[in-house]
Amino acid sequence: MNKSEFSEILSKKTKLSKEKCELFLTQMKDCLLEVCSKGEDVSIRNFGRFSLQEKARRRYLNPQTKRIYEVEPKKYINFKGFKSFKYGVK
Repeated sequence: MNKSEFSEILSKKTKLSKEKCELFLTQMKDCLLEVCSKGEDVSIRNFGRFSLQEKARRRYLNPQTKRIYEVEPKKYINFKGFKSFKYGVK
């Protein structure tokens, strides 16, 4: 399911226009990125927690060339669903 399909379902449930639902999803994503990039966690009750994680610098071996490469550290947003959301699928 993509963003427009999800916003269509959301608009039917909330009786808002599809454009407003798409705007809401876009603004929510922007807010999550802004807050998480500052290092703060976003916790939404009965849904989940978004947090900034960092992968450490690491080395890996290319098996074909036998050359060792280094990968720079990377930051990413991690989502952990709460139990009520995680096990809510029937």
